[in-house]
Amino acid sequence: MSRFLLQVHYGENVILELTTFYVVIVSMSFIMTYYTFKSKSLWPAVIFHAVSNVYIQKILPELTIKNEGTEHWLGENGIMFAIVTCVFGIYFWRKAIKEKL
Repeated sequence: MSRFLLQVHYGENVILELTTFYVVIVSMSFIMTYYTFKSKSLWPAVIFHAVSNVYIQKILPELTIKNEGTEHWLGENGIMFAIVTCVFGIYFWRKAIKEKL
């Protein structure tokens, strides 16, 4: 039953979707944590999360040409979003270490 529910929500490739989602969540946590510690406020992380949701769910899908296989690359659980957030997550992690946050 739970595998069926996962396939309904994540589509055919459940492992890929869950892996990219995990990478995105961990990577975004480094970015949001950096801004939270730097500003000593939770609001930058709240705004970052809200803006990223709007862009990923509403704006960017409308700008994307849908071809076969693009669902694995684009979107909230897409490979490209995972790669980009991972690169920025590593950047902000190193920046936080350098600034001793």
